[in-house]
Amino acid sequence: MRICTLKYSLIVLLFIVGSTHVCAALTYSGGGEWEYSTEITIKENSGQDLTNYQVPVVLNSSNFDFSRAQAGGQDLRFTSGDKQLQHWVEEWNTQSKKATVWVRIPSVASGGTTRIQMHYGNPLAADISSGTSTFQFFDDFSSNNLAFGNWDQFTTGGGQIRVVSGTARLIVPDYHPADIARIKTTDNFPINSVFVVKRKKVTTGTDSRGPVIVQGFVDSRNEDRSYMLVSTEFLNEASVKWVIRNSTASTSFTSSDLTNLNTAEDTWYTTGVAWYLEDETGKVAFFRNGVRDSKMDLTTTERANNLNLINVKAYLSARTYPDVSDNTGYAAFDHAYVRKFVPEEPTVTIGKVAGAAVQENTTDVSEPVKINVTVPGGVINAVRVFDTTTYDASLMKELNASGFNLIMVRTTADNIWGLERFVKAAHENGIQVYAMLIRDGGSSGSITDTAQQIADYNNKSLARFDGINIALNPCSEDPDEACEDNLAMLEDLRASSGSLPVAVDVPVSYDRSELQEVSENVEFFILLTYDEQGTYLNDTATIVDSVSAKMGEIRGAGENALIGIAVDEDYMTDTQVQELIEGLQDYYSEDTAFMGTSIVVFSEYQEYSEVTAETDEGRTIPAFTGIIAVTMLLAGAYVVRKR
Repeated sequence: MRICTLKYSLIVLLFIVGSTHVCAALTYSGGGEWEYSTEITIKENSGQDLTNYQVPVVLNSSNFDFSRAQAGGQDLRFTSGDKQLQHWVEEWNTQSKKATVWVRIPSVASGGTTRIQMHYGNPLAADISSGTSTFQFFDDFSSNNLAFGNWDQFTTGGGQIRVVSGTARLIVPDYHPADIARIKTTDNFPINSVFVVKRKKVTTGTDSRGPVIVQGFVDSRNEDRSYMLVSTEFLNEASVKWVIRNSTASTSFTSSDLTNLNTAEDTWYTTGVAWYLEDETGKVAFFRNGVRDSKMDLTTTERANNLNLINVKAYLSARTYPDVSDNTGYAAFDHAYVRKFVPEEPTVTIGKVAGAAVQENTTDVSEPVKINVTVPGGVINAVRVFDTTTYDASLMKELNASGFNLIMVRTTADNIWGLERFVKAAHENGIQVYAMLIRDGGSSGSITDTAQQIADYNNKSLARFDGINIALNPCSEDPDEACEDNLAMLEDLRASSGSLPVAVDVPVSYDRSELQEVSENVEFFILLTYDEQGTYLNDTATIVDSVSAKMGEIRGAGENALIGIAVDEDYMTDTQVQELIEGLQDYYSEDTAFMGTSIVVFSEYQEYSEVTAETDEGRTIPAFTGIIAVTMLLAGAYVVRKR
């Protein structure tokens, strides 16, 4: 039985599993049938009645089967009762199994919930995604010029405004202090709005800072009289600050450098600027790639800003620096929209899929048993994460419920701030997070640089990393030279990372007896029972035998270790993994050196362990090996901290 058989604007009643199911009129279908539907629950959190509020439906491999929908989500439909809802697909990536779809919800009562249906699985359905119908304001710059009636524009000096290949460009081509290109919406918007753009910066001059990009809201009566704008400056948008002026035009406020976008030139990303009222006080907020940056939160005051609370216009500009250096270039915008905003936005929960095809496929399939390990006091159950794409809040809850209390997440200089929401979700579920640093064939300086950025992140973020995990590369055929290099790197690492604990991996092939000598300088070891050549141990007795000598050395020194095991990709529903973890816990239950276990999905480990580093002679050595180097570098790992 089909979920819905609907054409054009017909409303069809179907009987499914003995009950009557009413489907909304799914318009512009192009024919065909909708095979699947999923119930979505929206909970209001701000204490306000919401009307025509836009909510994001975020899909990933844990809550949506992308193979059941069209390649770009063209067959998506959303309904509430017998009414079809407006929606817009902001992102749809079948390969990475990630999508964000905005849906306009008719109403949600204060503190209440409402439910809608998401329909999909119709290969004939036409695409009806529409930003214009979904938001208060929308422009995807699909014309050859700025859309008539959408924008007022202004340029001075050499400033230019162009629309090229579906993007709007605000260009400052000359190194001149008066170069400005700016646009503002012709429409006005009330308080409790957020202005979002997808953008990038491109530098055309010799000054690597490139142009300054400014985004925000200005007073509809006089843009120079009152405004709240975010200014992003310098290389990789390293300086981000508020520039605010009140309605009396007598007081202005410019914040210090509150955050760092850390986004390379010519890279697309989204930013959002919110202006809202809470407890009769005006406030502002800033978003990067949909994630609120709490460091940018500001509460307005009579002294700092008293913006027009009635009507404001969305505003964008690009300009040069006043020092007349050659910092020319342009800001490009792929799309722009204004939507409604409340301080505590609604929670969106995606339910289970329904449909005859689903029922037929799962009739005789029993629900797999999830890992559910009881963690004794002081014991760690850790998991390595190389890609955080599918790790949403619901999966964090599953990990916590399954007994995991530490995540080691692959961290690079490019993704630190992108992990903030991940770290926050882990902490909210009682899980610590260690930054897992892999040299990836580069110099030891790359790890030091990343450690410095982690320390900077920890100083600014409320979702701090709890420690650092390092997997090292010998990088030389000369053991003495390799050890000197690694010891120097660890000294730099300690100086760069502050007081963060550091956990060091010990490879399977490590067979020397220096662990006891160096263990006093190490927070804890992770004894790996797998390697990049394709070997991994998966039963308690074999693992115990393989690490017995190393555990003996660690035990003799009064130190601690995790035992690192590898599993297949279905570990969250694999009872064998549960038995293995519990078997190790039982065996070492009286061993003071045993801290717990650390698991890795072996296919992911192999993918990332294939990175190689070149020696001076051009020979390559696998990045997760380096037995002698690991031995010597452990000696210096914690000297500074433990002194």
